[in-house]
Amino acid sequence: MDRSQIRNMLQQTFEDFQMTRSERSALNQIFSHISLTDHNLSLIRNEAFQIFRENKPAGASDIQALSWLEDLMKILANANTKEATLSSEALFSPHDDCSHRICRLISSARKNIDICVFTITDDRVSDAILDAHQRRVQIRIITDNDKSFDRGSDIERLKSAGISVRIDQTEYHMHHKFALFDSEFVLTGSYNWTRSASYNNSENLVITNDPQLLSRFESEFEKLWNEFLV
Repeated sequence: MDRSQIRNMLQQTFEDFQMTRSERSALNQIFSHISLTDHNLSLIRNEAFQIFRENKPAGASDIQALSWLEDLMKILANANTKEATLSSEALFSPHDDCSHRICRLISSARKNIDICVFTITDDRVSDAILDAHQRRVQIRIITDNDKSFDRGSDIERLKSAGISVRIDQTEYHMHHKFALFDSEFVLTGSYNWTRSASYNNSENLVITNDPQLLSRFESEFEKLWNEFLV
């Protein structure tokens, strides 16, 4: 990738002074497939700071523009050290406290949480989501219509609080159970976000910061979010 390609790529993400989820996902995927030598890293950083200096118009929010720069530096750092810092863990219910681990991830999120699950009936998880919403963490939820209005479902409560929710209204099921946290961690597995899964069922939960898996799950979330627009 030459200097002009790098500049064009970065320039596109800087146009509105914000790094969107889809842009983060695209950059993560690009950087995971190229060799980030010290020279390439230096080149990308120099181009980023040059774009920052030259293109921020008068009156634009310094915080917004700096947030773009911070996001880009984080993406580069994650891509450059992915093997050294790769972290994954597996939990199993009912022996491990999967619900508590989900709540900890939600509570530690700083910017955004994307949740794609069949159902949510565990009030402990729902309360953690509402607390994150109160902290102004951007939250999006995708779920299935078959369970969203069941007794005990917390989807309407979350939606009424102002959290963005999209529901699969097709004849089939949106049966995923995964969530993304600050484009840093993905959580997935068979574990349903329910009390019965926590106390009774044999379920599994996997958490990882693997950049390639993050990119795949981010792409899937964006695809479903756009499909379930109505």
